[in-house]
Amino acid sequence: MVRWNGVDFTVDGREPTTAEEFHRIGLHCWQGPQHREAAAFFLEPAARAGHAAAAELLGHVLFSRGEYAAAAPWLRGSAGTSQRAAHYLGRLSYDGCPAAGIAASYADAAHWYHEAARLGEPEAMLALGDMYLERLLPLTRAPAEHALEQFVAAAELGHPYAQFRSAELYRTDFEALDWAARFYERCLANPATAIHSLGSLMTQQSRWHLSHVRAAREADRSGRERDRLHPRPPDEPRY
Repeated sequence: MVRWNGVDFTVDGREPTTAEEFHRIGLHCWQGPQHREAAAFFLEPAARAGHAAAAELLGHVLFSRGEYAAAAPWLRGSAGTSQRAAHYLGRLSYDGCPAAGIAASYADAAHWYHEAARLGEPEAMLALGDMYLERLLPLTRAPAEHALEQFVAAAELGHPYAQFRSAELYRTDFEALDWAARFYERCLANPATAIHSLGSLMTQQSRWHLSHVRAAREADRSGRERDRLHPRPPDEPRY
């Protein structure tokens, strides 16, 4: 058995000996509230033995605990295959983390965000979109065009905030109300919206903007029907 803070941990009643067994205990600890603080204790020997999943999870655990200097080596080792490890390195590079030997660099942040986005991390796509909007990255098109590309990609993965941000850009920067309505509707229909930290705001704003989009559609439809039934003389001014 292996003891941590007075608690004995075993694998099938015996002492863990392999990297996989230490990984199993660490994963079990991390997934449950009772011994969550023990996760890194068990994951580290597995990670040092070359267990890739343990190393990836260890980086996540340490980053989540705010132990960025300890997390950084494990994040770097996992970033080629782990979307969250690459995303975390992007966050550390954006603000800089001297304790981890990471200087603040928008270029480095973008590199890691792009890597995380390539692996399918929607939060990294959102971060890239914001960097484009803030003109922190090289531009070949309008900032909003670059940003919308990232937001829509994240929205297609089911991220509620990305759906909301896509709708907002379509409405404000592109004046494409039909597309805005589609993404507002997707945000409202997304079960993940309710549990998002901005869920209430997104729900309220999406409903409000949808009502205005629908009113604008109805006004346009009524206007076209009126013009069909009662055509205006060519020289009559429109107000």
